[in-house]
Formats: sequence, C-alpha cells, structure tokens
Amino acid sequence: MIDLHSHILPGIDDGAKEMAVTMEMLQIAVKDGTKKIAATPHFYTGYYENIYEDVYKLVKEINVKAKEKGIDVDVVPGQEIFLDKHTLEFYKGGVIKGIGETRYMLIELSMERMPKDALDIIYELKIEGVVPIIAHPERYNYIIEKPSSINEFIAEGCFFQINSGSISGMFGKRIQRISQMFIQHGVCDFIASDAHSTGMRSPKMKETLEQLESLNHVLYENVINNAEKLLNNSEIYSRAEKIKEKKGLFSFFKR
Repeated sequence: MIDLHSHILPGIDDGAKEMAVTMEMLQIAVKDGTKKIAATPHFYTGYYENIYEDVYKLVKEINVKAKEKGIDVDVVPGQEIFLDKHTLEFYKGGVIKGIGETRYMLIELSMERMPKDALDIIYELKIEGVVPIIAHPERYNYIIEKPSSINEFIAEGCFFQINSGSISGMFGKRIQRISQMFIQHGVCDFIASDAHSTGMRSPKMKETLEQLESLNHVLYENVINNAEKLLNNSEIYSRAEKIKEKKGLFSFFKR
C-alpha cells in the first residue's frame, strides 16, 4: 500500500510530537501493509509554514533512522497546502511543491466556508502545470451540507483524496455517508490515512481498502494504481461523476 497523506514529521505541525512518535507511526504503517508513505505536513500561511526544502531534509533524516531501526518503509516528502491568495506565488518560488516533487499537489480547503477564489487559484496553478488533489473533501462543512458543490471542482479537473477514517466512520455518520456517496460516484481517486498520531488517527488503511476491494474491485484497483502512478508522475484519469442529490445514495457500504 501507498499512503499519500500523513502528518508523521516530528514537531512541525499538529501531527507527531517527537521523533519517537514518528518511528512508532512508521512501525504501525508497516505492520498494516504500507510500503511507501508521503509525509505531508501542513503548509498554512501564518501558522505552519513548512517549506518544501525543510520537509525534504527532515524526510531524508527519517528514512535513515527508519532503516537503522529496521523499519522497511520509504518516506516521500510532500505538503498539505492550505489554499489561499499566496499559494500561486509560493509555488512559483519553490516554497511549496507537489508530492515527491511531482506535478500532483495535495490541497486543503477551509473547513467552514467555500473559498470564493478557490477555483480561480486552482485554475492558475493548473496553468503552471500543477495537478490539484483536494484533501478530504468529505470533511468540509459546506460540502457536507451540499454535496453537489463538489461538482465545481470536478469540472475544474481536480482529483480527490478520501480519508480512510472517514469511510470507517471515525469522524461520524454524516462524514461516512458523504464518503460513501463520493465513492459511489467515483469522486475518490486516492484513499489515505491522514495520520496524526499512534492512537485513533494512526496510519492504518488496510481494513478500509479490503472492504472497498470486496465491494467494488474496479474502484479498489483504480485507487491502488493511482497512488503508484502519482509517485511516478504518470498520467492519472478521473472517473468522477457529478453528484446529483437524491435519496438512497448511502447504501454503498454494509452497515
């Protein structure tokens, strides 16, 4: 398995607090079947300004330590970039980059309100060659309230990463149901852990992916292959269908 969204780097955001926790998180990931994991600390102007160069150096150090401890995993540098008016400027300046320096950029939006200029900024990033991946869209309140609002991002050519914990119900029934709706409509190009700790939000994905495989093998294969393609900077094709809000869309997963 490949996990493309995690907060395993020690002491730089709201994830792992120290190196010992980082190593324990990596051990959990490996035991769960993960072979590669992207370290994607927050880049949030004025709060967590984790520039790519610093992330790269810390990831290099972590890979050395993991090898010394016999933890068989490859950590890849990345960032979870909070979209704002500075994003394009930071990208042009090399402050932020795609995961593993690919064209694929993990983008976080405001949890509470739909950013007015989000689609314009994404459009400008695409002109620069960026392929946007929207992190955990199922958790944004305005999308929960109106799932069809995701259609604007589908039309703009975005890809979507769903949290494994959202699918399993970790964040509650409403988020689980939105996740199921998105999966049913192909609005799920990647599944990742978004791990922050060794506890509830640990880097585990295996159970969720096994459930997906048993219910929709084609989508499962797509999710697995997309992660590999991303790290190879290869072309990925969207299977997303626009959301039409109707009753009876929440039966995808067994209850």
